[in-house]
Parts: sequence; C-alpha cells; structure tokens
Amino acid sequence: MAIRQTRKPAPKPAPKPAPRQASRQRGPQQRAEETREALLTTGLHMFTTRSYDGVSVRALELEADVQRGAVAYHFQSKEGLWKAVVGYILDRFTKHLGPLEPMLKDLDEEARLRAVITAFVRFSAETPELNRLIIQEGREPSWRLDYLIATFIKDRFEWVEEMVGLLADPHTYYMSIGAATLVFDVEYECRALFDVDPTTDEFIKEHAARVADVLVYLRRRELAEES
Repeated sequence: MAIRQTRKPAPKPAPKPAPRQASRQRGPQQRAEETREALLTTGLHMFTTRSYDGVSVRALELEADVQRGAVAYHFQSKEGLWKAVVGYILDRFTKHLGPLEPMLKDLDEEARLRAVITAFVRFSAETPELNRLIIQEGREPSWRLDYLIATFIKDRFEWVEEMVGLLADPHTYYMSIGAATLVFDVEYECRALFDVDPTTDEFIKEHAARVADVLVYLRRRELAEES
C-alpha cells in the first residue's frame, strides 16, 4: 500500500519588525511621559495637602515611584515642579471654563452670573486642589503666593468682574469663593454630618443653584443702592 504524502502548508511570513530607530524613540519617550505625569499628579496631591517646605524632593520621587533624580531631570527643581503643578491645575480650569465665554455674551447679567457660578462650582467639585493650594499659600507672603496671583487669581478676578459685575469688595469675593468651594474641601465632614455625598451630580447642581441665588440677591441689592 502506497503511503500518501501530505504537503506541509507553507509557513506564514514573519511580520516585519518595526524600524529599530522608531522603537527606541517611542519606548523612552513613553516612559518619560509616564514619569512626568506621575510626578505631576503626586505633586498635585502633596503640595495641596502639605506645606511647600514640608515636601522634599525625595519624598515626591518615592511617592510617585520614580527613579531618584527624576524631579531634577524633568523639572530642574522642586520649584520647577511646583510651577508645573500650578500650570497643570490652571490648564484644567481653562478647559473647563474657557468654552463658556462665547455664550456669556448673549445672556443678561443674572443669567451670566448663574452660568459662571455653576461652572465654577462644578470645577471646584472636580478639582478641589486649586482652592486647597490657594488656601495653603495664602496664609503668609511668599514667592508662590505672588506667582499664583500673577498667573491666575488677578486675571480670573478681573474676568469675573467684567462678566458679571461682582466681587468688587473683599467681603463678596471671599464669601463667594468660600460658598462655592468649601464643601468640596471638606467632603468627608459633609458625608459624616449629613450623610450626603457632595460629589454627586445632583448635589453639585443644587449647591450651584443656591450659591447663585445668594449672589443674584446681593447683586440686585447693590444695583438698587446705586440707583
């Protein structure tokens, strides 16, 4: 009996390897981006929960689980990382409130005020670190407070004043900021006292509406006194 010979299938061609140069470039670049992101998120947490002087470079690197010297490599110094963290927060702020500006021009003053307050309350709920950093640095004079005022606070203050005609005095300014942000800074106190989660969408909407109601009332009274 003849043995039937079977033909083996031809082997599939091996996939072509990616060019070595591109592979080498992509690997280190991705690792560098991951290290930078880890330092930024760690710095965001540590600089907003401790004093600047209470945070060491080595503690930052250990907490971020990156190699020793990573802060110097990516940001030159602790000061450079702190400024990068501020930029990181402000970039979030701009992306959150920036799209609001074109639509504000078509609204009356009260509607503009409500829109700005609602957007700011929602941002504060999602990124409470900004207010925590300002509180952290606002307690005493420093180059960091000067930096925050020059790069963010003064500019945003003037923008809100122009858009809604409010915050012209320190009482209204701090009452507005406090009302909009405090509950998100003390989230777990709110949970313990009221058994309420202040990070839910329902709570944020209600809180924004109540803060806006108060500020609209103050604005109406201010306009009545001027007339």
